[in-house]
Amino acid sequence: MQYDFDAIIDRRHTNSVKWDGVGERLGNPDAIPMWVADADFVSPEPVRRVLEQQVRHGVFGYPARSEQFQRATIDWAARRYGAALQADWLVFTIGIVPILYTMVQAATQPGDEVIVQQPVYHPFMNAVRDQGRSISNNALLYREGRYDIDFEDLERRAARPEAKLMFFCNPHNPVGRAWTKEEVDRVCRICLENHVLLVSDEIHADLTLFGRRHHSAAVGTPAYEQNTVLCYAPSKTFNIAGIRGSCAVIPNGEVRGRFLHRLRCNDSVQESLFSLPAYVAAYTQCDDYLAQLLPYLEGNVRYLADFLQTHMPRIRLVQPGATYLMWLDCSGLGLRKDALYDFFINRSLVGVSPGEGFGSGGEQFVRMNIACPRATLERACGQLRQQYALLFDGGRGKGLGD
Repeated sequence: MQYDFDAIIDRRHTNSVKWDGVGERLGNPDAIPMWVADADFVSPEPVRRVLEQQVRHGVFGYPARSEQFQRATIDWAARRYGAALQADWLVFTIGIVPILYTMVQAATQPGDEVIVQQPVYHPFMNAVRDQGRSISNNALLYREGRYDIDFEDLERRAARPEAKLMFFCNPHNPVGRAWTKEEVDRVCRICLENHVLLVSDEIHADLTLFGRRHHSAAVGTPAYEQNTVLCYAPSKTFNIAGIRGSCAVIPNGEVRGRFLHRLRCNDSVQESLFSLPAYVAAYTQCDDYLAQLLPYLEGNVRYLADFLQTHMPRIRLVQPGATYLMWLDCSGLGLRKDALYDFFINRSLVGVSPGEGFGSGGEQFVRMNIACPRATLERACGQLRQQYALLFDGGRGKGLGD
């Protein structure tokens, strides 16, 4: 089936957090929503078809879980990542954030340390702080427009007796790194050698760009597998986050048992009647959707990069290797963070995510979601350019926030 990612779909007044919640979350209801990580694209036809069939049936009782979930995940991971998974490793959950919270409960005690790599997806920190654990920040190194892992610092932090768990964002949100196999293996090795359980959030695994390949943590190395929890979900790939379905891959039986115990204690395995059919359809019938989506996203990345370089050179795109979430270095604007967010959200009416929400190192950045029709991106860039021209004289002026 041919998909039209240029189609403009009106999402206002549809109970959309992204569109109907932009005023509450960002303070300006008139801003173009380019913040929370869902797409403005229609979901794949096979997913819509299976949901329509469920609705037409007309009875919405409690769902049963079938082996289709496991087979769909195993086959997808083998095709896409070359990963060989076993059915008894897989635990269905309603989302990856619940996996993070549950793993903190299952693998740590109050006062223990959880390693994160800021700037990073903010629920990583919330899952730690909300449950009385301590954040150990292995801050990413930002040099010449590129982010890298500070492995020497990671080794020091992992060696601390308080360090029990590491949250690894692979690929990374928001900086867009698709980590190499060498980098992923080194993280796995450091965690194993120091008895730090690794939780690898791989929700953006399918959204690698420009020929890059995703490397699942630990898979294929038995020792690493026994010390790793993988988090998969079709929600970003196929724009079905609101349907709630993901998978924790836990090869270690003892760790899996503790995880399942905490799920039962929290009574948090409560998938809806629609979750599993949508999940299975996405992983078994929608390869053509992804094959068309990736080139379209790459076109949006190129458009944004060219526009910034030509018209707003003081804003620098950190070139992404994965995800549809663009990390913009705005330090060249010379604006304090409040003035920076005002420039985007209130003056330009472009609703981006403030960088400080991703932790230390994000204060002079914003995150922009470009999973939208090209016309929406063009409109947002045009509005930014108008306000940029007011701040700078042909790009040569000085930031008003200085």
